[in-house]
Amino acid sequence: MSQPALAKAPQSQSLRGEPTTPLFQQGMHPLRDGRVEAAAASRDGNAHPEQHPEEPQAGLTKLRSFHTYENLTVAEALLAHLEAEQVDAVFGIPGGNIAPLVQALRRQARIRFIIGSHEGGSAFMADGYARATGKLGVCAVTAGPGATNAMTGVASAHLDQVPLLTISGQVSTERFGLGAIQESTDEGGINTGEMFRHCTASSTTVVDAKSFPRLLERALKTAHAVPHGAVHVSIPTNIARQTLAKVSVPTAPGAWKSTLPAAPASDVYTAFELLRNARRPLVYLGSGAREALESRGAEFAALVRRYCIPVATSLRGKGLFSEEDPLSLGVLGIAGSKRAEQYLREGVDVLMVLGSRLGEWATKSFSTLFQTAHTVIQVDATPCVIGQFLQVNLPIVADVGSVVAGLVEFGHGAAPGNEAHVRERRQHLNALNLAHRSAADVLPEDGPLKPQHVMEELNPHLHGRTDLYVDMGNCTGWATHCLRITPPARVFYPCGLSSMGWSMGAVIGGKVGKPENTAIALTGDGSFLMNGTELVTAVRYKVGAVYIVLNDNYLGMVNHGEHAQSGGEYALDDPYFSLGDPDLVKFSESLGARAYEVTRPGQLTELLPEVLKRADEERRPQVLVCRIDYREVPPYGDRFAAVASAPKEG
Repeated sequence: MSQPALAKAPQSQSLRGEPTTPLFQQGMHPLRDGRVEAAAASRDGNAHPEQHPEEPQAGLTKLRSFHTYENLTVAEALLAHLEAEQVDAVFGIPGGNIAPLVQALRRQARIRFIIGSHEGGSAFMADGYARATGKLGVCAVTAGPGATNAMTGVASAHLDQVPLLTISGQVSTERFGLGAIQESTDEGGINTGEMFRHCTASSTTVVDAKSFPRLLERALKTAHAVPHGAVHVSIPTNIARQTLAKVSVPTAPGAWKSTLPAAPASDVYTAFELLRNARRPLVYLGSGAREALESRGAEFAALVRRYCIPVATSLRGKGLFSEEDPLSLGVLGIAGSKRAEQYLREGVDVLMVLGSRLGEWATKSFSTLFQTAHTVIQVDATPCVIGQFLQVNLPIVADVGSVVAGLVEFGHGAAPGNEAHVRERRQHLNALNLAHRSAADVLPEDGPLKPQHVMEELNPHLHGRTDLYVDMGNCTGWATHCLRITPPARVFYPCGLSSMGWSMGAVIGGKVGKPENTAIALTGDGSFLMNGTELVTAVRYKVGAVYIVLNDNYLGMVNHGEHAQSGGEYALDDPYFSLGDPDLVKFSESLGARAYEVTRPGQLTELLPEVLKRADEERRPQVLVCRIDYREVPPYGDRFAAVASAPKEG
């Protein structure tokens, strides 16, 4: 295919398209009327913010403003910073070595301490809270096993670029090297600070109270940097109780958030012209485009409709563009849609990747089909991910939102480069969609319940302010392949580390952070057993989350994967990967949840409206255990083949 012709790019033009959010606001007193301030005042009667000169007038909106408080402990200072971040929930489990922070949490009423049943589940809750709200997720755990238990959840958030702060306790500094209980230093035999260093963006241990504000601010800046990530701060008990003479706290939320530069106008114009003149263009949305599409989704949709540009997404980008739109090809990647794969196979002359690092999930196990694209444009905030899989002709390291804004701006009044190509594309996409709808399997109305039945009956409820948290396993493939997401509904996956059991905690954190949204977890029975005890957390804190469990009594993805790789040497009903057929309904009820067993097609359709209503009205978790046919093969053919393939010699 010939490369589309380019028009001359404009030399100077603003592409940000949005006003800068003011960082200077009045009246943001993080400890005003709070119990922490009262506690400080009771010590010396002098806990009040320093007086500042008259605040700047309009035109100085980028200035940061701070309030300084006197005589706060390190633990209280931490809470003051969290309040400034507008964090209203901390997730974790108490313990002796984090007692000062727990006691500080008890003395105030602004931030809830959600106590989980396991530190790993608590970290997943903080992850879900951050994804649902866009704010900082916070996990607080004790030293030693508390920290190591949380590590999987923290690493999972970090690899998915979720801003998460983990605070872990530590024995008093004067006990270092004495073999104190849960000592987590080199001298104690296990250094959790160093362990977290290898699975977070930063990890530090505070050994001097005066350095705490600086180290905390550095951690917050790192968590909010681009890309976002997880950070860890370990605080010894004696340090946490020490008093700081003065603590300065930002008065406006988002003070530590990084702002990426806008993309150069010439680069965005070049990208626009490539797309406008292409014969077979494709826009590919990754999770890095979430913020841009949530704010400019309607304008983006109008742009691609004007030029009839088809849109595919990665698994984590699923639903950023309505999957009911005729231009949507669905997910392109592992367990993705056949029409997206066919469109790519037939040839793409301009591929524009917005906010995807093009990892294995996103590229269908690094399929060579992607490499057939003639011209590749990749936009990402992280320079190192550009070109790591594909040769990129136009790399743009910038805020994805500025690129979307620029494309929209250039699209105003500009006609398609070739109207005949637009008509040809529209006809082809209509035929492609019709062919794949006609080829879709017709599900039997009787017989065993299949996972496709569950997806089909769940689909009508994925609308409006609904957040779906999809676990890892066969449920991932079925959700990706079968569900259709339309904004403002959202779907979240833990693809970075692919952690089983993630949704059990994440849906709780998400519902705590966004109580007005419907929160649904889609999980398998293996994942459910890993972290199902977090149901008691949802019951205790009146979290009306809904859990849909695909119950086939197997570690299904592994079971089907080995069966496919071994050429049928092992039967699917081989007990090797069986879960022992536990009664998940009784298990859920024993923890205080309402539970229902679904065994036939159509039953979920009957139950879901009432279940969703009860979840909100009773503020109580609801569990739907769907007994599915274990023989149904998940849409993971290429993934199974990739895992089974031997490295080539030479």
